[in-house]
Amino acid sequence: MENKHPNAGLVLQVLQIIVLSVGLASVFVRIGEAQATQAHMYNQLQELKDIVEGIIKSQVEFAAMDATVKERIDALRNRIDRLESTR
Repeated sequence: MENKHPNAGLVLQVLQIIVLSVGLASVFVRIGEAQATQAHMYNQLQELKDIVEGIIKSQVEFAAMDATVKERIDALRNRIDRLESTR
């Protein structure tokens, strides 16, 4: 039986190479997308970390101010108590 399409094997090989190339390219695209997503998430986490650090610093400062205000109020209360006791 004579082969009517002698280039059929070559065509199949070329098509296989094209399909493999497209598949490989899609894998690289997905890897690139995953890396871009990871980089974006890392940047967002860094920003969130900075925000949380700022909030913690503010809370510490407010707590220190509250303690100072409480001490002043206690000192004023003591002075008022002394003034009232001398009446």
